[in-house]
Amino acid sequence: MIKKYFLISFNVFSIFFTSLNAQDLGAKLFTKTCTACHTVGGGRLVGPDLSNIQNKQTEEWIIKFVQSSQTVINSGDSAAVAIFNEYNKTIMPDQPLKPNEIKEIIKYIAANSPDSTQPNKKTPNQIFNVAMVTDLDIERGRMIFEGTTKLTNNGPPCITCHNVDDPGIIGGGSLAIDLTTSFTRLTAAGVDGIIRNPPFPAMINSFEKAPLTDQEVQDLLAFLNYTNGRGTIQSSILQSNFILIIGVFVGLNFVLAIFLFMWHGVKKYSVNNNR
Repeated sequence: MIKKYFLISFNVFSIFFTSLNAQDLGAKLFTKTCTACHTVGGGRLVGPDLSNIQNKQTEEWIIKFVQSSQTVINSGDSAAVAIFNEYNKTIMPDQPLKPNEIKEIIKYIAANSPDSTQPNKKTPNQIFNVAMVTDLDIERGRMIFEGTTKLTNNGPPCITCHNVDDPGIIGGGSLAIDLTTSFTRLTAAGVDGIIRNPPFPAMINSFEKAPLTDQEVQDLLAFLNYTNGRGTIQSSILQSNFILIIGVFVGLNFVLAIFLFMWHGVKKYSVNNNR
């Protein structure tokens, strides 16, 4: 019973910590190592557009090519040689990535690749590509949110009903939910969908006949992504304290389990001696 209790506690917290560390790994790795030469659905750059690469090559092939493209090319692999020749024999640098990290990048590419069966459906990157955001985009979004910039179709500013945790904005509204970490709660696609197709009565009344333009939506997404990052950083302190408490809890449970196990052994030994 004691052993079962300890294993359940350990597994629960292991899953919790793993989920914290695994979030958005593919996106972070792709942005850091791939965006200088590749896009996903944005056309060719120094290297090919990687849209749906998971359907064109095996996972094993992709891993080997990313880790050492010249090794694959020099082996005579026809696909690798063709890519090398098509892109003017530009050598792709070897990437010191582990197989599991490359697999996360492949998942990211698959999730953001256009669907040939639904050509009108936007990919996550087409909805919002954080790699393309500039400080100017964020500032325009901030001005739209607070009403400093008038919306093209004369809709009301977001600050009328919403608040965000941003030092440049004071006195946000409290009639609706705080939007500081809206990207974490809803994702970029979710926020984009709500802005373009308001599901709430107050938003419908305000924007049904005064929709935001594509540029205004993009600027707002850039700003809300920025505030989401700030909110995440600020919450990390609370999260660290929470993790410390969890660690203490797990440690105490571990000590208690050992103590009870030892006590059970002593009790059993004492009973046997009394017979």
